[in-house]
Amino acid sequence: MLRTCAFHLYDWACEHPDVQEQTKEVRSGVVPKGYPTVWRAPGRRVLPPGTAPFSPRVAQAIATRKEQLRRMLNDRTLTNFPRKEAKDVLKFWKIQL
Repeated sequence: MLRTCAFHLYDWACEHPDVQEQTKEVRSGVVPKGYPTVWRAPGRRVLPPGTAPFSPRVAQAIATRKEQLRRMLNDRTLTNFPRKEAKDVLKFWKIQL
């Protein structure tokens, strides 16, 4: 349901190989059973409740979180931190820290 909402809000669909079939459905306009009626969908141009606009405050929160993630990736005392998986995700989405 979140993938469907993201597609209709941002024209974005997950490209990960594990969800290729779901992505095809989302792009075709299929709306899942139980999809909230207050979320954006074909013919429904609304913002989901609680959606915040992009602002300088949001941009700063993103920058702060990226810095935290950068530190976590470099902190060798975090023995259970999934470094490889985190790096793989960042590489897949072409996110520079």
